[in-house]
Amino acid sequence: MVSAERPHPLTPLVQAWIWLVGAALSLGRQLLDAPQDLIALRLSELPPWTLGFLLVMATSLGLNLWRWWTTRFVVTDHELRVEHRGLQHESKRVAYTRIQSVDITQPFAARLLGMAQLTIDVGADSPIRLQYLSRSRAAALRDALLHRAHGRRPPADAAETSAWDDTGAADRVLLRVPPGELLLGAVLSHELLLLVAVTATPLVVGLVAGGELLLVAGGVIPLLLAIGGFLSKRVIGQYNYTLAETPAGLRISRGLASLSSGTVPVHRIQAIRIAEPVLWRRIGRARVDLAVLGLGGLTADEDQAGSSSIMLPIGRPADVRVALQAVWPNLALDAVPLTPAPTRARPLAPLTLRTIAHGWDAHVVVLRRGWWTRTTWIIPHARLQSALIEQGPLARRLDVAQVALLTGELVGRATTLMEAAEARAFVFAELRRARTARADELLGAP
Repeated sequence: MVSAERPHPLTPLVQAWIWLVGAALSLGRQLLDAPQDLIALRLSELPPWTLGFLLVMATSLGLNLWRWWTTRFVVTDHELRVEHRGLQHESKRVAYTRIQSVDITQPFAARLLGMAQLTIDVGADSPIRLQYLSRSRAAALRDALLHRAHGRRPPADAAETSAWDDTGAADRVLLRVPPGELLLGAVLSHELLLLVAVTATPLVVGLVAGGELLLVAGGVIPLLLAIGGFLSKRVIGQYNYTLAETPAGLRISRGLASLSSGTVPVHRIQAIRIAEPVLWRRIGRARVDLAVLGLGGLTADEDQAGSSSIMLPIGRPADVRVALQAVWPNLALDAVPLTPAPTRARPLAPLTLRTIAHGWDAHVVVLRRGWWTRTTWIIPHARLQSALIEQGPLARRLDVAQVALLTGELVGRATTLMEAAEARAFVFAELRRARTARADELLGAP
C-alpha cells in the first residue's frame, strides 16, 4: 500500500514568514532602544497596534499549521491524489494522462530553508499546488510526474537540485543569459525611456520656471530610485536565465530572489513571437515568447518572475536560432521568403507599411509587422485554428484586405495586409496546409 505524505514540516513558517520578519524587526528595535523595558514589559502593557500585529501573526501561523496538518498527497501507479482532511474532507485525484506541465518555484523564504513549491497544471481545471516540499523531493516528484504523464517509467536516480540552478545531469543546457545582457536590454527598453520622460518632465519644468534648487534636487532622488528599481527588477526577474533540453520538454529557469523552473512540452507550443524593439534592433537583440496551450496570455514585459511566456528575455540572432531550433528543428526562419504588403495599402498603415510582410514554407507560416517594436509571428500549419479576412470601407476602395491568423493562445491576432484577391487565395491555401499538417501529425509523418 502506498503511504501518504505531508508537505515539509516548516511549511507554516514559510507561509507566514513576512509576519515573523515583522515581529523580529519590531522586537529587535525595542531591544536595542530599551532592553530593560522590553524584558519587564507585560502583555497588557503593549500598544494596541502591537497586540493587533501579534494576533494576526498568531492567527496566520495557526491557520497555516492546520492546513499543513490536514494536507496529504499520495503518488500511486495510476494517479496523484491530494487530500485535505479538515472539517470537510476533500480529495483531488489527477490521472497522469491529464498532467500538462509541472513547475517548481522557490520563493525567497522557502529557498533559504531548502524548500520549493510544486505547481501541477492539469489543463482546464485549476492548477494543484503543493506547498512546500524539500527541494530534492520537489525535483524528484516533478520528474516522476512528467515521466508518467508521457507514459515512461520514472527515473530511478534521485534528481540533483540546487538553490541557484535546476538543471539535472541528464539535461542539455542550450542557452544562458548573463546579467550584463539583461541590464543592457533594460537600459534600452521603451519602458525605461517612458519612465525617465514622465518623471523628468516636472524637473525640467521646475528648472525652466526658476524653481528652488532644493525643490528640484528633491525630485532627482525619486527619479534615481525609480530608475534603479526598474533596472534591478528586470535583472532580478530573469537572473541566471537558463534554457535546457530535457526528456520531458524544454526547461526554463530564472530568478534571483525567487527561482522558478518550468518545463514546457514542445507539442503544446502553439506559436512563437519574436519582438525586436527599435533600440534593440540597433544592437542586434530580440526577445522570444512562447504561446503555450493552457498557459494563457503572453507576458507583457521582462519583469515577471515565476510563470512566464518568455522563452528568451534577450538574445543575439544566434541565440534566437538556437531557441527556435529547440522547438522546431526543421525551421529555417531566414530561408522563409516574405512577401511585402502592396504599396496602395499605405493609407491603412502610413508609418509601418514597409515592415508588413508574410510568408510560409512546408512547416510554418510567418507574419511580420511593426516599426517601434517589430514583431514576427511564427505559427506551425498544424496549430492554426482559424483565419479571418477583414475589409473596411477604405480597404475595399483600395482593393486590399487584412488577414488575421488565430491559434487560440495569442494575445491579439497575428495580422498582415494583402491584395484582396491574394488574401482569399492565401487563406484557403493556408487552411488546406493546416488540415494536411494535422493529418500528417496524427499519422506520425515527419
